[in-house]
Amino acid sequence: MNPELEKQLEALIGKISNKEDFYIVRDQLLKRGIESLLKAEMTAHLGYEKGSSKTQVNQRNGFSEKTIKTQQGEQRIKIPRDREGSFNPVIVPKHQSISQELEDCIQLLYAKGMSNSDIIDFIESTYGVEYSTSQVSIITNQLLEDIQAWQNRPLEDIYPIIWIDAIHYKIRQDNKVISKACMIVLRVNTEGQQDILSMAIVETETASSWMAILEDLRTRGIKDIFFLCSDNLPGLDKAIEAIYPNSIRQICIVHQIRNSMKYVSFKDRRKVMADIKSIYKADNEHFALEALKIFKENWGNKYHSAVQSWEKNWDNLTAFLNYPKEIRKLIYTTNIIESFNASLRKCTKNKKVFPNDNAALKSIYLAAQNIRKKWRKTRFNWAQIYNQLYICFPGRL
Repeated sequence: MNPELEKQLEALIGKISNKEDFYIVRDQLLKRGIESLLKAEMTAHLGYEKGSSKTQVNQRNGFSEKTIKTQQGEQRIKIPRDREGSFNPVIVPKHQSISQELEDCIQLLYAKGMSNSDIIDFIESTYGVEYSTSQVSIITNQLLEDIQAWQNRPLEDIYPIIWIDAIHYKIRQDNKVISKACMIVLRVNTEGQQDILSMAIVETETASSWMAILEDLRTRGIKDIFFLCSDNLPGLDKAIEAIYPNSIRQICIVHQIRNSMKYVSFKDRRKVMADIKSIYKADNEHFALEALKIFKENWGNKYHSAVQSWEKNWDNLTAFLNYPKEIRKLIYTTNIIESFNASLRKCTKNKKVFPNDNAALKSIYLAAQNIRKKWRKTRFNWAQIYNQLYICFPGRL
């Protein structure tokens, strides 16, 4: 450390005798630190040290004062000027009065589900800086450009597996509160890494709205999807076939079981469940068909709708049985995306009603980005699965 700076620091520390003195010294150090960085930036901008020869065209031209908002509250600082007015500092950009750290803090709190008024209270009590709800909205609205760029980013040619699902939120529209669906697409790429491909808010989850999402994915570069895993939404088969005719659709077995057991009486549940388990635990489709026959003989008269549902959706329910067990574990349920949605709900549970679609999208997007950080690079024995996919889909991988 520079001896002169060390001497000044010791003098400042020597003034501390109580808590109030500490805060005063801390603020002085912050102020001096920011101003020192600004002076260093000016030196780099001009290309010569202060006091050097003044033959250069552009020179220092005193200081201007500016109030900035930092994590320690408001600070009045001096910003060096140059004669040409071309100096644009990085640490305190022109026309900005808030530090990046504080801005990041506001966005993080928003992502955790805090309302604008809660964020204002927290920032004021923690950092001593006052904001209005409109200022917080302006800061978080900067995300919309990022979200739009993220929604339009180009995608890879091939994704072996994608899962689709919708999560519903209460959103205000035309002075009414209605339930809207956030359509989410999650994928595993050819390197075994999971990530979110798309998020979009629509009024109602329908096959046609999913077809629009899939068309958007195709427009952004996806040419082939091997497996598309979803719940049993009516009409989804045709929507998938229209955009990705070579994709194999797998209906979530867990959803199918829930639907089958919905109207089964309590006394029959264990026996019915045992027969259903024999179907989806079968080694192959041949044995699964034998188990279906038994299920139908035992319960066809009493629980006709449950049996009929298995028969009607048979191809999409048993698609996973045609593949090795490592692939089966990945595709036979939508647990991976439901787990992601559950994490989203935790982050957004404080928002009972969103004022509009953009507010909902901002909160969901921020929460999703925070969840993504916790994902492992690869979750599966991908080398083995990749080789199995290579054999099962010749010429496509």
